[in-house]
Amino acid sequence: MVEVWQERINQGCDHGDQSIAADGFLQMLRQLSIVLFQDSVSLQELYPRLSIWNALLFQDPYKLTRSMNKASNQQDLTLQMAMPLMHDYVRAMHTDVSSRRATLTHNVEQQAQRTSQFLDDLLSDRVPFSLQVDPSYIQNSQQQLTPSSPSTPFTSPISSTTSNVIIPAQHTNNTSTNNTITTSNTATDPPYYKMSRGITNIYDLWREWHTGLSGSPAVLELERTWKTKWRRGDDKWVNRRATIIREIQDYQEKYQLTPEAAVKEIDDRRIVLGNKSINWMYENRTKWTTRVEE
Repeated sequence: MVEVWQERINQGCDHGDQSIAADGFLQMLRQLSIVLFQDSVSLQELYPRLSIWNALLFQDPYKLTRSMNKASNQQDLTLQMAMPLMHDYVRAMHTDVSSRRATLTHNVEQQAQRTSQFLDDLLSDRVPFSLQVDPSYIQNSQQQLTPSSPSTPFTSPISSTTSNVIIPAQHTNNTSTNNTITTSNTATDPPYYKMSRGITNIYDLWREWHTGLSGSPAVLELERTWKTKWRRGDDKWVNRRATIIREIQDYQEKYQLTPEAAVKEIDDRRIVLGNKSINWMYENRTKWTTRVEE
C-alpha cells in the first residue's frame, strides 16, 4: 500500500499541504518497515505468540528478503549498517578524550596542591627564604660611587643583584640555615639537614619525619641511611621529635588506627588542650597518649 499511495503523490493526484504531509508520512512508514524487517528474526524469538508472525511475509524467508530489498536500496542498507560502527567509533573517541581530560585534570590538581603546600610551608616559616647578593656587584658599586669617577652612571642594584631562593629540594654548598640541606664535599659524608623550627602542629611534624617538607628529605630516611651522622649537633631537637613520633605510632597501634586517623586525633587533642606547642607535647606526653574516655 505504501507504493500505491507514493505513486499517486508522485503523479500529482494530491495537492498542497496534504501532499507534503502524506509524502512525509509514507517515508516514515517505509523506514519503520525496514526496521521491522531487520529486527523480525530477533523479535520472533522474544515474542513468538504475536499474531503478526502468521502473515505469509514472515513465513517465507525469501519473501522477507525480497521485501527488504524492495523497501530500501543498497545505499540505504549500507548507511544503516555503517551507523552502529560510526556510533561505536565516536563513543570510543569520547571515552578516550574524557579519560585524557581526567588524567590531565588530576595532574594539574596535584601540581597545584604541591605548589600550595610549598607556599604554605614558606609563609609559615617551615622552610626558609633567603636572598644572596653577588659580591662582585658590591665591589663594582663601590667603585662607581667614588669621587674619582663622577661621570659614571649609576646602575640600579635590582638589575645586577643575583637573588636565590633556597628551596629544600635543591642541594647547594652555601651555609645551611633553618630547615635546609647542603651536600657534603665527599660521597662518604652525610648531607646536613636541620629540622624545621617553624612547625606548630602534629600534621607537619609527621610529614617532615616521613615524607619531607616541600621537597626536603624525610628525617626517617636520613636516620636509616646515616644514623645520627647527619644531625651535626642537633641531637636534642631530633630526639625530642623522634619521641613524639614513637608516641604517635604507639597510639596508632593501641587503638588500631590508621596513621592519618592517629595524627588527627592527637592534633585535635593538642588544640583542645589549648593549642599547645610541639615542645609542650613532648614535655606533657601523658596528657595526650591516652584517650579522654579512659
